[in-house]
Amino acid sequence: MKLNASQLGQRVITALLFGAALLVPLFAGKITGLIILGILCLLTILEFLHLQGLGGSKLIIFTFLAMVMYAGLTLIAVKNGIGLPIKYATYLCLAFSALLLFRLYLHHDPFDFSFQVLPATLYIAIPIALLYTIALWSGTYRPIWLVAILLFVWINDIMAYLVGRSIGKHPFSKSISPNKTWEGTIAGWIACLILAYILFQILGQLDLYRWIILGLIIGVASSLGDLIESLYKRKKGIKDSGTFLPGHGGFLDRIDSLLFAAPFIALFFIICF
Repeated sequence: MKLNASQLGQRVITALLFGAALLVPLFAGKITGLIILGILCLLTILEFLHLQGLGGSKLIIFTFLAMVMYAGLTLIAVKNGIGLPIKYATYLCLAFSALLLFRLYLHHDPFDFSFQVLPATLYIAIPIALLYTIALWSGTYRPIWLVAILLFVWINDIMAYLVGRSIGKHPFSKSISPNKTWEGTIAGWIACLILAYILFQILGQLDLYRWIILGLIIGVASSLGDLIESLYKRKKGIKDSGTFLPGHGGFLDRIDSLLFAAPFIALFFIICF
């Protein structure tokens, strides 16, 4: 596979603009951060439910219910800190992630549910809420944690793309996503390990082996999350989840890895803090 420089440039520019639009409000304060992630959550839910063919009253009700869960968890974290509701939400999302992995193994549509409020809540709303709570985990609002998480996801995605497109020969999952290769996937994981060492030197906060574990968790979970959405789009017969972000498709295309990784990251914080 040849590396398309124009496509890569578009992906990088879009990622930088998207990242800036997300991160700048996060650093403006915890309420502003809650709002900007809430907007991202709302737009992603609407995109997903639209792809699932929902409209009218069902679209409104399911979106409302999912957003209530996002608002409830984030406001609980702001007022009371990290407690049992956040932990139970993490465990619930992990159980849902296990179901998604099982469906991935069987090559079944991962989001084929009678009630689409389930994936809208357990795959989108709660994971985004968990990402926000991670910034509050130490009792002080520290959006730098979200920056670190995003850097892991992005470096994994970029290196997997670069290496996979340039030298990749062995498909990671030929029947689901033939363009993804083992060479690119492993390169993304190695990049996460290197970034873990860099963040340890710059930020501290954790000892080196915990940074390494966090990097591996995010790298592996991100790759699986990307594969789950690839399977979903293949079942739907679409190339992208939307067209809002040039070079990246829709919101799901941009944050699929982050959504799947979020409960595993939250579990890491539960264990380590």
